[in-house]
Amino acid sequence: MIKYIDKQEIIERFKKEHEELRKLVSSLSEEQALKLKMLGEWSIKDIISHLAAWNLEAIDEVDRVLKNEATWPAKYEDKTGEDEFNRKEVEKRQKMSWQGVLKDWDDSFWAQIKRMEQISNDEWKHQSESQSWSDGTPVTVYSLFIYEYEGNGHEGGHAKQLRMAIS
Repeated sequence: MIKYIDKQEIIERFKKEHEELRKLVSSLSEEQALKLKMLGEWSIKDIISHLAAWNLEAIDEVDRVLKNEATWPAKYEDKTGEDEFNRKEVEKRQKMSWQGVLKDWDDSFWAQIKRMEQISNDEWKHQSESQSWSDGTPVTVYSLFIYEYEGNGHEGGHAKQLRMAIS
């Protein structure tokens, strides 16, 4: 069962974790961002590219959930779909500079926060009429934002990994 979490609580958590990760990555040179590997073959630049992509994808998925057209359960609960999305999105940003990827990530994050802030409390709780997660719980707008990675939110989980990798 997906636990309900208040919108403002999630927004504050996202901001805190983003700031923590921003401080970590802003101290890295482009060489470090490209050479230091995490999650197998991904560089730190790849991780930040991945986060930018998911921030933008979340903005789009909110609107799909509100129209009862959620796609995430079908596309991404299967690891293959998630891996393919990540591969394409990281590849799309390969030619961008480190500073360009950082800007893309930061811009996507604040666009996501803006979209979250625009959502009414009723919309935040909206349950997609016909879509459910694999555990049978209905897809809601808030369920898009309660994903945990390494015991934190998405960005917080990657910040935890990065701290371990650079220490």
